Amino acid sequence: MPFSTSTLLYVSRQILIYGGSFLIFIGMFGSLMLILIFSQRPLSRNPCSVYIVTNAILAFLFLPLFFLPNIVTFGFQINWLAISTSFCKFQMSYGIFTVTAVFVVNCLISFDRYAISSRSAKIRSISTKKTSICLVIAGLTCAFCLIALPAAILFENVPLGPNLPEICTSKSTMFLLVAAFVYYPVLEGVLPIVLAVYFWFITRRHVRNLQNLEFAKRFDKQITRMLLYQIIVSAIASFPFAAINLYRSLTTQVVRTADQENIVQFIRVMSIWLFYIQFCTDFYIYINTSSEVRVQFWKIMCLWCRYRNDRVVPIATRTITTRKTFQNNNTNKAAPLKY
Repeated sequence: MPFSTSTLLYVSRQILIYGGSFLIFIGMFGSLMLILIFSQRPLSRNPCSVYIVTNAILAFLFLPLFFLPNIVTFGFQINWLAISTSFCKFQMSYGIFTVTAVFVVNCLISFDRYAISSRSAKIRSISTKKTSICLVIAGLTCAFCLIALPAAILFENVPLGPNLPEICTSKSTMFLLVAAFVYYPVLEGVLPIVLAVYFWFITRRHVRNLQNLEFAKRFDKQITRMLLYQIIVSAIASFPFAAINLYRSLTTQVVRTADQENIVQFIRVMSIWLFYIQFCTDFYIYINTSSEVRVQFWKIMCLWCRYRNDRVVPIATRTITTRKTFQNNNTNKAAPLKY
């Protein structure tokens, strides 16, 4: 049987539909757990908890509001963005804002780990909860004003030609070029990996110089594993997406055959699915690398089970009590007179 590129493209769309739905489920569950875990003491006292909760909220909203429409668009081939210009503007600006905001917050998380392990008291003093809140507000404001707002202004539904469907794209060619050659390859490709590796090395160097060897060994193990896993996930998720977008931008004038176009679309669909993995894995990385997170997670699960049992037991008790009362009433009834 000859190889069919159309079959390959169909398989990638099915992976996006079912695999993407699974990612949304585990991602929203993980984000909710992170919000609950790092909003409670003792972990809420850590300045880094502000960044983690912020990222969890962003991911919890991003998966159903942006990833789900992408599944419908690229998996089911239903162009939701063509519904209205307002929806097009919202989707593009919201997607770019969230991706940029998560990148900024991840940089702040890496810097906070570096600061808390520094030998300099001045650098360690930066790692406070008040500073974290101010940095998050500043980062989100910059992401909105510099990235999301221009996207909301420039993007709209543009017809491909006479009697052809509309697509959601930018009116500015310069904006598309900046996105293709700077935003995707740098901000979503190389830069997150480079920064993560850089902070990983300097944090490890600081930790090894700590005087408390027992604390240093424990802290080094958790930080090293946590940052290493995040680097791996970020590289796997971001690089293919950035590479295929850069390739498509460089070959816009190239005429491809049907098989070549199917292969390009196959890689594009798979890279879209891989890209969203990084918004679903933070909770699972933390729970595998931090004993404190595991303890808080099991406490939350035990409280939930106890709450559930407290709701079930009274109902069962009332049922048994009602049954016994009914039986006693029947027993205490006067026996009928016999003549």
